[in-house]
Amino acid sequence: MINSIRILKKLIFVALPIFIIHVLLFNTNLITGNEADFYYSIPLLYGLFFMLSAVILIIVTKISEKNFDNTGMVFMIATSIKMVVAFFLVRPILPLEDNKIEKINFFAIFILFLLFETIIVAKILNKK
Repeated sequence: MINSIRILKKLIFVALPIFIIHVLLFNTNLITGNEADFYYSIPLLYGLFFMLSAVILIIVTKISEKNFDNTGMVFMIATSIKMVVAFFLVRPILPLEDNKIEKINFFAIFILFLLFETIIVAKILNKK
């Protein structure tokens, strides 16, 4: 349990500043896109991907404590499930021609959290 809390703290401390910068970019009009026209808001995407990443990291942490040999496989399966969820979330956005900034936002946030997960799981795997 303590390892899970420590890992979630790492995720929060990395994701929160990036979220704040991302929101500030759109509020100061540095990026020419109207966030009000987005299908999914930026805070909603960060919230969804944070929750998915948190669940994946907690599961991987628990598995690494109980059966370390299956840690990598569990991470790959959980990440694959997350990709399927992301695909169904992005389906309404894909056919829109005039909303390229929203597509970039979605995929950037997805890849950002995937990167966080991968780095944290790599550290878990290197400990043993």
